[in-house]
Amino acid sequence: MNALYECTIVHCRLKPKRNPFTYRVFMFSVDIDDLPTLGKRTFGFSHNRFNLFSIDDKDHVDLGKSGGIRGNLNSWLEGQGISCPNDAKIRLLTFPRVLGYGFNPVSFYYVESNSGEPIAAVAEVVNTFREMKLYAMESIGADDLWQQRVAKDFYVSPFSDPGDEFDFKLGIPGETWRVNIDDYSAGERVLLSSVRGERRELTSLRLLGYAFKYPLLSLKIIGLIHWHALLLWIRKVPFFRKSERREAQLDVMRPHSSLKKNLP
Repeated sequence: MNALYECTIVHCRLKPKRNPFTYRVFMFSVDIDDLPTLGKRTFGFSHNRFNLFSIDDKDHVDLGKSGGIRGNLNSWLEGQGISCPNDAKIRLLTFPRVLGYGFNPVSFYYVESNSGEPIAAVAEVVNTFREMKLYAMESIGADDLWQQRVAKDFYVSPFSDPGDEFDFKLGIPGETWRVNIDDYSAGERVLLSSVRGERRELTSLRLLGYAFKYPLLSLKIIGLIHWHALLLWIRKVPFFRKSERREAQLDVMRPHSSLKKNLP
């Protein structure tokens, strides 16, 4: 069932200097097959069209395949050796566009068979250059969390080496929802990120209320990213220029021009 999650997001940089911050947001949780009709029955929401809130296919996985998000995600999963039946259920948890403007630092897909058997979970990470990289998880641990520790191979922040590792732990959305994404450098945890969400019914009235409770959500997210980057720069935290570590930026979708140049 489609829903909203009111979430508390926490970031805490541990090294080389501690820098924690917390903010409140909300995210959509939708069956991607419901997107075309959801906008028709929910005032203030649209799919692939301008509205107060909207979800646009082009903000998500794009391999140039037909079939929108489903077709492109299925193709990507197949490339990872993960078989995804055509009738699989795919749930997307993401930030919406607000008045046509959107920025999704991370979205999540939960894929299960038509009979309810889990197939995979996918984290879709986007940086401020609008580049995108996907990370798949195929196993659920005893704590009911999708888990995977993997090479980042992506320029997420100027203050984190693209050669670091991500440690993903994704909870299954229910009445509550949790996500942890930690950053490891040389085997040492240097950055903690978490999402803690509580499910809310998706209604037109609630969306209207969220327009006031979370005003200009997309601008708030991108603004906070740049504000805390400025604070780290002021505190003289070492940073990496994007062009310095091109060899550690692999399998990037929508690559920035800096990745299209020949490596030395």
